[in-house]
Amino acid sequence: MNTFLKTIRGFTRRPASSLRRVGSSKFANLDKAVKIEEEWMPHYEKSVYYPVRIGDLFQNRYKVVSKLGYGANSTVWFCRDLGRQHNYVALKVCITSSVVNREVEIYKHIAARPKYGGEMFVRTMQDSFEIKGPAGIHQCLVQEPLLASLYELQHTLNPASLTEELLKESLKEIFAGLEFLHSGANVVHTDLQARNIMIACSDPTVFEEWEKAEQEEPSPRKVDGDRVVYQSRNFDLRNFLRGVGRCVIADLGTTRIGKQHDGFIQPEIYRAPEVMLCMPWGPPADIWNVGVMIWDLFEEGHLFSPGGDDRKLSNARMLGEMIALLGPPSQEFLHRDDETLIPDYSLEDCEIYLEGNNKALFMSFMRKMLQWEPEKRATALELLQDEWLNSPTRED
Repeated sequence: MNTFLKTIRGFTRRPASSLRRVGSSKFANLDKAVKIEEEWMPHYEKSVYYPVRIGDLFQNRYKVVSKLGYGANSTVWFCRDLGRQHNYVALKVCITSSVVNREVEIYKHIAARPKYGGEMFVRTMQDSFEIKGPAGIHQCLVQEPLLASLYELQHTLNPASLTEELLKESLKEIFAGLEFLHSGANVVHTDLQARNIMIACSDPTVFEEWEKAEQEEPSPRKVDGDRVVYQSRNFDLRNFLRGVGRCVIADLGTTRIGKQHDGFIQPEIYRAPEVMLCMPWGPPADIWNVGVMIWDLFEEGHLFSPGGDDRKLSNARMLGEMIALLGPPSQEFLHRDDETLIPDYSLEDCEIYLEGNNKALFMSFMRKMLQWEPEKRATALELLQDEWLNSPTRED
């Protein structure tokens, strides 16, 4: 039995031609005036979402059972695979977009890598296809259905933090998956957080119960003409702890192939210093992500708060917190930034006219004004009393 599964069980803290439609059951009809699910996404535009309906049959194979979730770029559906011993799958239906969808390319790249040992802890793709919708072409991905995210698992506990043992077991599997991604597949994930670490299902009967629940009590939905927006089925994870399996690194849509990149990645609270300072980044940025994520899982709060109390994003605030916790960055690290070069000279080197004690007094005077912290800067009155300012000037 998977070690993670043992741990959690013993833990008692709280294309259009390929689509066919079939009939539907009675359901709770939600108010059309109230937003639900993907309608809350920033810049939501209903026309770019494919109008999936429960009961639809994709590719004459994947029958939609219920809705698993949604995001800014897709909806995800729980389906029965009629072409493969009636197994269950997750069907991700992406929005139409002028931006090329790289997710299928990434999964194919990963699948083509030699077996490395940690690939079982990284989500894979079983099938992919395209389907034509009213607003264009939609990319579809078929994957293993997963039970929940590590974030959701965490919030079934009371208090909402992993035990030390559970944290260790989770990290062993996460690091095994990362080792495969970094060394075996030569990719950087770029967005590691508890919501993107999923929990696989070890007991297929859990999925049978999910399907039965939908049949007995169909999901609530909004019906607006020909368009239907479903409410994702709410599965209480506490009822399915018997099915908890291995951790799986998921959501590979922003993954980058190669060891060195530039540009911004990662949510602000997880952003590595080299990314924040516009330096090249690579696999170590993922390691930073995990380190910060550990705090979320184990300490019930974020390690860094770039928004502060006023919730305004601030790199300066974030860097300040990093320095407070980790100490100031080394000069060697700061010299890595090719765009904002740090010259190899000091304030004293800039002064070329004075010598000896006179120069020392002058530099002391200057440093009373040139301080990082405003409160450490001398007042005008204090400067008026400065020794160098009041010393006689030597005449040549």
